[in-house]
Amino acid sequence: MQLIVDEAGMCPEPKCLVPIIASKAEQVVLIGDHMQLRPIIKCKEAAELGMDTSLFERYALNSDSEKLKNNVNFTMLDRQYRMVN
Repeated sequence: MQLIVDEAGMCPEPKCLVPIIASKAEQVVLIGDHMQLRPIIKCKEAAELGMDTSLFERYALNSDSEKLKNNVNFTMLDRQYRMVN
């Protein structure tokens, strides 16, 4: 089974993990921009504990680590199709 999460940069990590675990997905595709919109967390304590970081952002910022290189393919697009420069 494949699971696709759109706007993953805005999705709090638990909201991504629950469907991944529940569906027993063999392949997960996270789509979004971790530099655009982050998860909206209203509770200050939850944000301080890291809930304001999405799973997508965590992968994007750690894509060079050895652990991720073996298990995760991370691709950044180099062309913007939505906005004209």
